[in-house]
Formats: sequence, structure tokens, C-alpha cells
Amino acid sequence: MPGSIAIITNEFNSRIEGSRYFLGQLAKIWRQQGIELRVSAGCNYNPADLAFVHVDTTVVPDEYLELGKRYPVALNGNVKDILKTSISQYLLKKDDPYHGPVIVKTNANYGGVNELRIAVASGQSAWYNPDVERPWRKREIMDSLNYPVFDRLSEVPPGIWKNNKLVVEKFLPERLDNGDYRCRTYIFFGEQEFASWFTAPRPVIKSTVATNMGVLGEIPQSLRDIRIASGFNYGKLDYTEVRGEVFVYDMNKTPAFGSEMLSLISDRKLNEFANEIHTFG
Repeated sequence: MPGSIAIITNEFNSRIEGSRYFLGQLAKIWRQQGIELRVSAGCNYNPADLAFVHVDTTVVPDEYLELGKRYPVALNGNVKDILKTSISQYLLKKDDPYHGPVIVKTNANYGGVNELRIAVASGQSAWYNPDVERPWRKREIMDSLNYPVFDRLSEVPPGIWKNNKLVVEKFLPERLDNGDYRCRTYIFFGEQEFASWFTAPRPVIKSTVATNMGVLGEIPQSLRDIRIASGFNYGKLDYTEVRGEVFVYDMNKTPAFGSEMLSLISDRKLNEFANEIHTFG
């Protein structure tokens, strides 16, 4: 059983407890168990029995991964990035022979907004209002709840193909009989896991805009296989199931949830998640 845990963050996302991060829910239980938490706000070494690499950027800087190696155990210590170009199996090129609907996203996680905020805070960039429309070839960020969907590849605006911050992906939605869309979320920590579903009359869904939601009873083995292959100890996969096939379209190593999502997770299950830390000590 670890007596202390170092949570490695950057200086821009160092608030864990009391935040929307799922790790904050676990940290509250760990403190109740008498475990000392040492949260960094930057690449600083805090001696502890194990470390949790929780750097909320799409690409984790090498110095944070090197810091993790100084600990006996570093959870998510081998997860370098969650770029779409690294994790997606459904990316398309302009001339690909694909005839289904497609979706345009940022290569970076969460519409690239977090990266721009950090760049602005560190003086490396200037903020711009995402509501002010820019030419496609100059867009750095997007509203991740409103990624555009096109009926076919030929409809994708030319400027998108000239912007290396954007990607085009097959759009593989799960549809209900009433026309609504459904997405599924798989949360895991070690061998602990939980899955839920959300529906809404819109193609891009998160729990904050869902009109209905619930808990999934069965978890496809393919998700566990992806988790193991990815090297994640902790995280979230978003996916759909179409004609019995699982399509993972997003991976996140620092998942954050609102009250809607947390309401689905029982106190017992939350404690089981927290107690998984003892299997790593």
C-alpha cells in the first residue's frame, strides 16, 4: 500500500482535488485512507512511493516522462501523446477511395483549446476568439462539440487539407431508431473499469449535452485489448458500436467529467477505482 503519491502536472493544470478531473474523485478517497498526496505544478521531483503522470496536454513533454522514471512506479509514465495522428485508425487523405460521411477535428485533443491556452499563458501565442471564423487553413482551435460533419470526402473544404492542425476522419456514428446518436465511454484504472452510454439528437455528444444516459452492463474485450496495447494505466476511451463492431474515436489520459457523468458511478464503484492504486504499490 503506497503511503504517498506524487501527482505530476504542469503549472497550468495543477488543480486536481475539487476539479472536474476524475483523478480528483480518487484523490479525495486516497486522502481519507491516509495516503499523502504531493501535487507538483511543473516538472519538480517530490519523493513518493509512486507517481501519477497527469499532464493535461495532447503531447506530454519529454521532461515529465523523464521525471516519472525517477519513481519506483509511474502510472501512465509511458504515454507520450494522444494526437489523432497517433491514436486514430480512421484518418483519411484527400484522394482516398472512401465514400461515407467524414468528420473534421483538430489533431490535438479537445479542439486544441488547451494547447492554445497554455501557449497564451506562457507568452508563446496570442488568444483569439474561437467564435470569430477564420479561414480553414489558419484555424488552430475548434469547438469540440461542433466538429463539422460532411456527407462525403469531396465536400471537405480545400483549406482543411492545407492545415496540419486539422485531420479528416471517417464518421462512424451509432444511430437509434428515432434518429438520435449514441456514444459510449469506457473508463479504466488498472483492472477496474466502467462503461456508460449517452444519446442526443446531434452527431457529437458529451455528457453535458446528452438527453439520455445510462450504464453499460457489458464491456467489449476489444476495448481491453486497446487499453493494454496503448500502455495506458488509466484513462478513457470514447467509442461507438456499429453492426457489432467497436470503433474507438477518442482516447484521453486525463479524463474530466461533470456531475451528469459522475452521477452514474456508484460510491462503491468509485471506491473500487480508488483502491486499485494498492495493486501498483
